[in-house]
Amino acid sequence: MKSTFCYAIILTTTVCLVAHGQGMKLGEVVIISTSTLKKNSNAETFRTYINTDVTEKIKKSHPSVSIHAFHADRGKRKGDLLLVFGSGKSSERESFSTGSPFRDEVMEVSGRKPSDFLSNTHTYTEYRLIGADKFKTRPDIGILGIHYIKVKKEKAAEFEKFVIEKLHPAVGNVLPDMHLMYYKAVGGDNTPSYITIFAISSVDARHKYWPEGAPETKPLKDAFKPFEGLAKELSTYLVEGSYLEVGKGGAAIFESKEWTDFIY
Repeated sequence: MKSTFCYAIILTTTVCLVAHGQGMKLGEVVIISTSTLKKNSNAETFRTYINTDVTEKIKKSHPSVSIHAFHADRGKRKGDLLLVFGSGKSSERESFSTGSPFRDEVMEVSGRKPSDFLSNTHTYTEYRLIGADKFKTRPDIGILGIHYIKVKKEKAAEFEKFVIEKLHPAVGNVLPDMHLMYYKAVGGDNTPSYITIFAISSVDARHKYWPEGAPETKPLKDAFKPFEGLAKELSTYLVEGSYLEVGKGGAAIFESKEWTDFIY
């Protein structure tokens, strides 16, 4: 593992969030912590602390909340850890903690606390699913593919309307095991900004579309081909040069040039 712990995410759903053997249920609130792992901290020790001690503590006090560590295997942040904290409803996020949910007073267990490992437990960005009330799918995911899209500032309001009316109805369920979900930063360090999450059910599912060390597959190209016109319209809202150009991939334009896949 790299010495940098770059992301921590809180996933909140409008239905109960349950940890599964193959993944977690993705929902409407995502909070990303940008804290780094302290120089002498061990990433594997930190992951064990999160996936055992912290998980058990939260399960006892807040049954609808869960927390797990993901790791990145592809993309810009390859090798980094991803901490995922989830709750059943958006209201439970506020009742669980305000501000950063990664503070010592929230996660301290048996004398160990996040600040033993992280340089800053208070920094984060909170994202909300655009048009969450109209987005009916709450997929179970094994891979969280985060694409850091760059929306033109003057087009932000129009972009969000476009997502609600056209993008989510089309690519929100592009494949049975892959969903594209668009989020807006509403608080924290990186406000305002947007991300697209490629919510993929498992490593095997991703392999069907993007095999390791091989070209993307025909099923992926076939799935996105009907949305070529939509992709072109999407490009009018994005900063030129920030997305994958047409001809460079089957999901071109939907893919940002800055991305990372995190595995459950």
